[in-house]
Amino acid sequence: MKNKYAKQALESYSDELLVALFQGRGGSADDAYGVLIQRHQPDLLRRCRARLENRVDAEEAVQETLVRVFRGLFRFRGDAAFRTWLFSIADNQCNTLHQRRSRLVMSEHVRALIELHQELQHAEPEAGDAESIEGVRRSLANLPARARDVLMLRFYGDLSLEEIADTLDIGLSAAKMRLYRAMSQFEAAFEAGDLADAA
Repeated sequence: MKNKYAKQALESYSDELLVALFQGRGGSADDAYGVLIQRHQPDLLRRCRARLENRVDAEEAVQETLVRVFRGLFRFRGDAAFRTWLFSIADNQCNTLHQRRSRLVMSEHVRALIELHQELQHAEPEAGDAESIEGVRRSLANLPARARDVLMLRFYGDLSLEEIADTLDIGLSAAKMRLYRAMSQFEAAFEAGDLADAA
């Protein structure tokens, strides 16, 4: 009963006071954090859902936000309001998740196009397939050699990012950047070819 009344008292505290209690690492620290999260989580979920337009992704962004908030709250100096700080972390997580999803979609699109090219270039393609194969071939041919090489390693060679980094003798982050840049260049070249064909 004592804990129940103590928690009810905490619910009347301001965010700033709850943060101070949490940072003090006293007996009420966990309850203070729980009240903070309970107070802001519904708005946090609404914000993430509006940005990502998907409840599953929004819930993932919220969970990652709460992990980061818990880890970083001891270092929070109060330069901005807690809610502002919380939402800025959530916005960053939404941006990260959106970029990750965009890369995945782009990666799957590029993979599908290149696999189609690989599977059908030695077969007797139908008319629509022949156009796609030619579009992929033309797009690959128009890429810089570095971009073409990394796409071939990833989609023809089926190498992981770690294996690409080893093959090219570059760091993992550099391999990621080179692959994502190459996929963007391929997408742009392929779309430009489609537009030229349509004209």
